[in-house]
Amino acid sequence: MTNDQMPDAPARREVAWFLLVGAVGAIVGLLPWLTTGPFLPLQNLENTDDVSRLGPLVLLPFSQYEITTIIVLLVVGGAAAGIVARAQGSRPGLVRGTATVGGLAVVQLVAIVQTALTTRSVLQHRLESIFYLVLLVAVCALVVVVSLLTASLLSSAPRAGAGVALSIGAMAAGIWIGAWMTLPFTFDSPFSAVLPLTFFLGPALVGAAIAWTGIDTVGRVVAAVIGLVLVWVVPPLTTALASSAGSRVLANSLPDMADYGVSVFFAALSMPDLALPSLAVTIVVAVVGLVVRRFLRRRRDASPRG
Repeated sequence: MTNDQMPDAPARREVAWFLLVGAVGAIVGLLPWLTTGPFLPLQNLENTDDVSRLGPLVLLPFSQYEITTIIVLLVVGGAAAGIVARAQGSRPGLVRGTATVGGLAVVQLVAIVQTALTTRSVLQHRLESIFYLVLLVAVCALVVVVSLLTASLLSSAPRAGAGVALSIGAMAAGIWIGAWMTLPFTFDSPFSAVLPLTFFLGPALVGAAIAWTGIDTVGRVVAAVIGLVLVWVVPPLTTALASSAGSRVLANSLPDMADYGVSVFFAALSMPDLALPSLAVTIVVAVVGLVVRRFLRRRRDASPRG
């Protein structure tokens, strides 16, 4: 090996490492589904009458009834990859961010393509089947963009941008943990008693994200406000998606499904009983975290230096 080649070896190792970080993050996001024995859910347009059939293995739960689950599996993968990448000792830069996003994208795109091809193989040969599959793939593609953006911001953006991404991941993580408490179990989950508490987990994690980000610059204040908006908007959005996409009555009319989803979203958005407790949890956690952070900083600054 020549002297000119020597500096390239650490760079290649760094790229390989962050590619691995991105790929592992994507797999972590998929874990609630992968731990179920990940068989394709029964499809309304499936070419079989056997409702008890065991579907083929797939990497994502393609079904209009699992839209929210698909979203959180992909977004949490991006957040996990970004957090691990940022925690590394290397300096932020193109290598860390680009390689992390690259590893994440490869695994998530493979999951979408594998699931789409497998789903296509069991559907009836009808125009409705193609339309259904295209819609699911389009949703996944949009969510992958959010996932990649989340990973990119967390891995290499300044703290304000990372704080926004952390809040996105936090809201997804609350639903993701709830999914892990239910998906692997065929019947009643042993965690059913604590499942209602997962509703407040996302808001609590957003509060922790705000505390980590801080509010000492304009950008960080904006990040905190975005976090609060997410706490307000995400639960009505997930409710609207589940209600509209999961309706078999509206399955044959996309405009009616969209209209119903929009009406459910705005109805849920205007319900104080839904928004205020979550916002209160976020604010309390954020305030406590900011106070603790300030105390620790003062204590560190006041400690004698050798």
